[in-house]
Amino acid sequence: MGCRRTLLLGAVTLLLIYIVWIFLSGDHYVSTKHEASHYWCGYGPAMSDFVPKQRPMYETEDYPPNVSYAYRNQWVGFPDMEQVDCNQAFNSSVKNNWFPQTVPRIFPHQFKAASANCNEFIRDFGFLRYPKVSEEEENFPLAFIVLFYKDLDQVLFLLRAIYRPHNVYCLSVDTKSSVEFLDAVRSVSKCLPNVFVASKLESIVYAGFSRLMADINCMEDLLQHPIKWKYVVNLPGQQFPLRSNLELVKIFQLYNGANDVEGITGKRMMAMRFMWRHDYVTNNVTGDVRLVSSGIKNRPPPHGIDIVKGSAYGTFSRDFIDFVINHQIAKDFLEWCKTVLSPDEYFWATLHHSKVVNVPGGYTGVPDTKPWLSTYASWGGGGDPCATIRIRSVCIFSPEDLPLLINRKEMFANKFYITHHPAVLHCLDQLLYNVTFSGSTRDLKQYQDLPFALKTSLKL
Repeated sequence: MGCRRTLLLGAVTLLLIYIVWIFLSGDHYVSTKHEASHYWCGYGPAMSDFVPKQRPMYETEDYPPNVSYAYRNQWVGFPDMEQVDCNQAFNSSVKNNWFPQTVPRIFPHQFKAASANCNEFIRDFGFLRYPKVSEEEENFPLAFIVLFYKDLDQVLFLLRAIYRPHNVYCLSVDTKSSVEFLDAVRSVSKCLPNVFVASKLESIVYAGFSRLMADINCMEDLLQHPIKWKYVVNLPGQQFPLRSNLELVKIFQLYNGANDVEGITGKRMMAMRFMWRHDYVTNNVTGDVRLVSSGIKNRPPPHGIDIVKGSAYGTFSRDFIDFVINHQIAKDFLEWCKTVLSPDEYFWATLHHSKVVNVPGGYTGVPDTKPWLSTYASWGGGGDPCATIRIRSVCIFSPEDLPLLINRKEMFANKFYITHHPAVLHCLDQLLYNVTFSGSTRDLKQYQDLPFALKTSLKL
């Protein structure tokens, strides 16, 4: 009996040693549905359904071998929120006080120091966290413009989310930012060969012409860039994507060269902004500059153009941007916009909906009846919900808004503050990473047969 017990104990010991050896020496990828569900945010199939059965091969060691590799290296979401249950936030009614209210901040001087060694910066901050892009994406490069003046850690959180080595990114920084801030932005951009700071920066005046020129300056640079992008999307640093890069490419292919620009006519146009000439006034004490109505009527728009209001943000085809920069009608209209209050809310929409000239990717139907899918913001009109606060009528999103956000058709959402319930950004980043890693696309048929898309035979 004693001999049998000794043999049995020895066999169990050897088995345990073998199991430990397998664990320590094997490929540590997500292998069970239980483990995968820890990382998956609960929107769509479980992540384990998409995890490769064996370790994929990459050209360099910079690419993560599997989904758990990126999580272990803290390249997804905020590292200090690792235990946040995003699955619950997406799929049920939650309370904001269930989630961490703050994240440790990373300041400009820390980013500048970290980017002194570019290889370490790219690795430590996860800028190569995604698998290699598909051939479809590589053949359809995108451009992005990001305008900001503060919160570099939030801006780089956004940039990492949309970053792909084959795309191109123009950063436009308000010159009122500190020298230290701008130095940090330039230092970081030098580590990413397809990211650059605009060749001309603006001192942004709220609702002023400089806000429009910040985008125009980037667009001029982008037209000269060697990456031949197909579409450009302009963003503030406080937006965040609701769609993966692959999903964006498939949606823009359905657009087939059409722009996605908001159009508003009638009583909602705020006509006083452009009917009266606005001048810049400087406060002699604070030095702040603002626009005020001069009481003088503005001259009519050039070339008989009919004014249309819209958003400062949109999705623009390359041909449209070439038209904006080089066509004389666009140049004349840009000059006219110098005395308009919030000209960025009239410039893109007016040109896009113009019937005076054949605008590439433009729309000549009724602007107000056309969908606009570039950006979602909760303005409060029409019962738009908001779980917490509004700044200038715009909702600042929080985790309680997540079930709303994941069901939107828009490609980006505005706006988020890293200082205001940042767990919402953490969970959206998890969602975006998991969708990207899986190579899946969600409910894209809703983008077929849009009234503004150019006629095409392309179907999903």
